[in-house]
Amino acid sequence: MSDEKVLSLLKEEFENKNIVRCIFSNMKGDYEYNKIIVKPLVIKNNFLYQFEQFKNNKAYHENITIEEAKKKLQEIVDNFYQHMVFTKNSDIQIIRGKKDFNVKKVTNEKEVCSLSHNKTKKYILEEGTRIPFLIKLGIMGEDGKVFKNSYDKFRQINKYLEFIDDTIKELKSKKLIENHIKAVDFGCGKSYLTFALHHYLKNIQNMTFEVIGLDLKKDVIEYCNKVAKELNLENLEFLTGDIKDFDKLKNVDMIFSLHACNNATDYSLLKGLELNAKVILAVPCCQHEFNQKMSSNKKSEFYSNFNPIGKHGILLEKFASIATDAFRAQALELCGYKTQVMEFIDMEHTPKNILIREIVDKTNEKTLEKKLVEYENYKNFLGIEPLLDTLLRPYFKIKEVKNENN
Repeated sequence: MSDEKVLSLLKEEFENKNIVRCIFSNMKGDYEYNKIIVKPLVIKNNFLYQFEQFKNNKAYHENITIEEAKKKLQEIVDNFYQHMVFTKNSDIQIIRGKKDFNVKKVTNEKEVCSLSHNKTKKYILEEGTRIPFLIKLGIMGEDGKVFKNSYDKFRQINKYLEFIDDTIKELKSKKLIENHIKAVDFGCGKSYLTFALHHYLKNIQNMTFEVIGLDLKKDVIEYCNKVAKELNLENLEFLTGDIKDFDKLKNVDMIFSLHACNNATDYSLLKGLELNAKVILAVPCCQHEFNQKMSSNKKSEFYSNFNPIGKHGILLEKFASIATDAFRAQALELCGYKTQVMEFIDMEHTPKNILIREIVDKTNEKTLEKKLVEYENYKNFLGIEPLLDTLLRPYFKIKEVKNENN
């Protein structure tokens, strides 16, 4: 089939609102996007096509009319080798050959889902609803619409609140909290997540609370306090200071630390223990210590058994990152927490997206003994003495494994 006929076919399906989903891939030449996914949706009673366009591992969304979509089809036909078109009654595969397109069409009646733009309604913070702190921080406009270049941050905030929501439900089910919570954000930065937590606790959970954000940057803290004041946000405070010196609150219910670099994460975990935190949420970053210490001990069991990793710097760096977080998780279990290591979300400026979540849990001696043996064996295997071991060992619920022969 010629280019003109393929273009005509596509335009007809788009014009008749038959499209369920399209995937245009296998880019030809130097086109701006390497893949485009199209689906129909209805926003405020207007039928539109959403173009999700991928470039450099990022997605750019554009909602356009039928006529605008038909105009874009010409450049799509010109710049992609493969077109997968799923309509209400057929699946169409269009692949460019040496001269023309090869077209295969399979009849396949489908149940058509609602086109209403409801996916965002699954978020805790809904697009289309005015949320003052998001407007103030430049993520959405006065009409509640999220700015295109802020979707990554919007999704990140919502993903974070999903973890918060699950965590608070678990804290309540275990009767660790009732309807009041004290929370601290270590290394809060511009405090998107701190403001989100405040909004969630006040407007969604209707809880009473004390929330504090802490950061070393004085100008950032001044800005956050200014925003909080302008929005009249009560029981929210931002402080300048080091994690190690924080003593504003005692017996904190929850602490979280997002992208604290290298050992700053370890100090935030320590502070959580010092404050008797019931839950600790940490998204670590830049785990340099393990990499450096493992590189300095070529006689370790790790190098004896995993030299194919150790001899390549980039592989060792990736392994050290995983090894660090595994060590943190095991150490916190020895401190009496139930630990989960989960994928958070791809961040706007960094690929670091591992979340370590720890909630106070019941322990028994036999389980702790087993975990301590695993911990010691793991540390010996790596051949290092991590700072975290020095910081957290005083809080271990078991100091050593009993020798049954004694």
